[in-house]
Amino acid sequence: MILPPHATERFYRIWLALLRYANMRRHILPEPLTFPPEGTLAPADGLKLREVVWGDDALREAFIAENPAGLPPEDLGIVRSWQRRVTGTFLVLRHLKKYSVFFAEAPQARAYGVVGLVSPFEEVIGPYLPRAVEAVLLPFEDRITYDGLLSGYSVSFGAGIRRSLDVAYRNAREREGIVTALLATEPTGKDIAARNVSVLAAFRTALYRSGLGTKAVERHVRNIEAFANGYLACHEHPRGLTEIGSEDLENYLEADVQDQNSLLTSFLRFVRFMYESERIDPDTAAAFRDVLRPRRVPDG
Repeated sequence: MILPPHATERFYRIWLALLRYANMRRHILPEPLTFPPEGTLAPADGLKLREVVWGDDALREAFIAENPAGLPPEDLGIVRSWQRRVTGTFLVLRHLKKYSVFFAEAPQARAYGVVGLVSPFEEVIGPYLPRAVEAVLLPFEDRITYDGLLSGYSVSFGAGIRRSLDVAYRNAREREGIVTALLATEPTGKDIAARNVSVLAAFRTALYRSGLGTKAVERHVRNIEAFANGYLACHEHPRGLTEIGSEDLENYLEADVQDQNSLLTSFLRFVRFMYESERIDPDTAAAFRDVLRPRRVPDG
């Protein structure tokens, strides 16, 4: 759950050079100021410098242009990538083997897999989760880390809030997975297929719990899987089952699909499952039903 030692050393070499430059240009702290490894930097002083660095991108851009520390181009590229940082309040939900999960509720619910620098987050913030923290998440090499400074909040979470967080976390994982890189990348077909498998497994379980027999359950799951693989996966911008809109259903049903009634029943059951499991909101569920119900032909 931490960067390898050589990567941590590289991070601090870049980060401390940027802090030195910020202090030299803005005179935030009195000189002479000693930084690790020669000296120490108090957390309060680090917070002051950090606020100035992240509060003015022109300062970071000037550092890149002037390169006072003589950093190689690859290290300057790291500083340049920090324009993609994510700043805000996060809820640390899980300590996993590869990273800790930082969950942001706004502007969009998203789960980030973040690695520590020197110590795992379980040691930095403790094992008792969830925990609210203020942090700046940074892209670094092929991972997400942070700038070494966290501010925590003592907040208690009741059973209802914990359940809501679990639902939001699950939905974020099924929509785009746990984000482990901040530099723009398109999800692969393998990523989308894995998320669909999770949704379809939950759909299958819900159908069995409703009392349907195996033959009916597998037919409904097969119909939704065919929609995912035959339409969503082949779209110009492939996406998963948690990202569909009413237009997707309408366009798919315009095709010459055999046994339309069976397909419509499968979609109606799928919409009910998505709504009852809180994967979609009431307005979205209503929009889906508005597309599906008028198309059904009464039996007989």
